Amino acid sequence: AGATHVVVMSRAHEETIHCVVKAGKDHGVEVMGDNLADDMVSAARKLEDLGCDYVIHHVGYDERRGIAARGARMPSPLDQLKEVVEAVSIPVQAVGGLSLEQAIRTPEYGAPLVVLGAPLTIDADSFKTASGNLEDSLRMICEKVHAYGDVAIGGQK
Repeated sequence: AGATHVVVMSRAHEETIHCVVKAGKDHGVEVMGDNLADDMVSAARKLEDLGCDYVIHHVGYDERRGIAARGARMPSPLDQLKEVVEAVSIPVQAVGGLSLEQAIRTPEYGAPLVVLGAPLTIDADSFKTASGNLEDSLRMICEKVHAYGDVAIGGQK
């Protein structure tokens, strides 16, 4: 009741994605396809080909933490963001492990939908909410993001 967007995972069966896209069209809801997969660029293309309205370029929490725990560099959505943006003609947003500064910069990669997650809302070192003035932080973030102006989607302005 009242939803404007729904999410479907690229790992879902193709028929599931078709059903979600059809239901979205039938009910006036936009579909965001999450490309969490081994080949994120191919997953993004698949989601667009199946009718999704947006791509969520996502590196999962467990994946990031598990890789880092083994001593390797923690992956970031920024690692492949440019390639994902260039592979599709629909809007892309990046999520998963981005600092506020990185999230604010995603329009530089051609991803105009800025997602603010854990760094804004929780303290990274303890189980409590983040400190600071949330309203002032949001104003500053919005000013920086809006300074990019219109961001080209699939080569269009």
